[in-house]
Amino acid sequence: MEVDVFCTSLTECIDNFQPTHVFAMSSPLGGLGVLALAPRVKLTILTSGPVFNKLALLEAIDNFGAVVKYAPRIYTSIYKFVGRRECWVAGPPLVSAVAHGYSTSLAVYTCNKLEGVEKFFEGKPIESVSSRTLGGGRDGVDFDVVVKLRRLQVKGGDEEDVADGIIRSGIFDVGDLDTVPRLMWRIARRWRDRSVVVFRDPVAGLSLTIPLIYYMVKAVATGDDCPPGKCVKTTTKLVEKALRMAPQSALHEQWRQALRELQTRRRIEESPYIPAFLILTGRVEVKYDGAVRLYRLTSLQVSPRESA
Repeated sequence: MEVDVFCTSLTECIDNFQPTHVFAMSSPLGGLGVLALAPRVKLTILTSGPVFNKLALLEAIDNFGAVVKYAPRIYTSIYKFVGRRECWVAGPPLVSAVAHGYSTSLAVYTCNKLEGVEKFFEGKPIESVSSRTLGGGRDGVDFDVVVKLRRLQVKGGDEEDVADGIIRSGIFDVGDLDTVPRLMWRIARRWRDRSVVVFRDPVAGLSLTIPLIYYMVKAVATGDDCPPGKCVKTTTKLVEKALRMAPQSALHEQWRQALRELQTRRRIEESPYIPAFLILTGRVEVKYDGAVRLYRLTSLQVSPRESA
């Protein structure tokens, strides 16, 4: 075997070989490790779990186009770098320490041609797999809710119909419907720094993210459009205020670009899905002044300074 380079981290190896695409088999798999590499190089990953930091993994998929698939019975960690030449890496699993170089393990490279390995990078999308299969963890329930919401197709004439359809879809898997707002708000508050798609809005043509939901509620808490009481007029104004507080991401940049176009602004304003998700948090109620939506805090008021 031709051994070319020893590297202390995957980022160092990427710097040395400058690949355009990295294929990885890794069990276990760390979402933070994937997120560290995804902005730098195209990623295709196969894992059998366990998967740590699942919401970070979704962020890498949503913002950087990482492809992550599940296949059972993977007991190795191996990487293929594709660029000016094809090189293989035998190293530790793809987790944050390995991506950044905090691990003491070394990656060993060979640039010998290996045939027929591509067929092993076949599996089903990680979003179609239950967290129970991926190892559970403290983010397991939240991961399951988010991936189910992403697949959900629900129609309604207004936000109340849409919210009711989402609740009655069964994706929250709770007997007490009063639990739904607590669960939605917990997800929004806990993962407000993870730019993850929670729902693809068919009217606006944009992806509603966890931070947008959280910071729209925060924007209502600081709104002063219709005193007495905290209030923001119009959906577009609410989204604009939320984007000023939300983390930078490719998904949020798509919203900023859309708000610059009159036709897309109109679709955002018309969409019943954005207000529906705010209703689901239990923190916001939607009223009308003629045809204009008014977003007010409910009795479950959230302070502008509320911490995690």
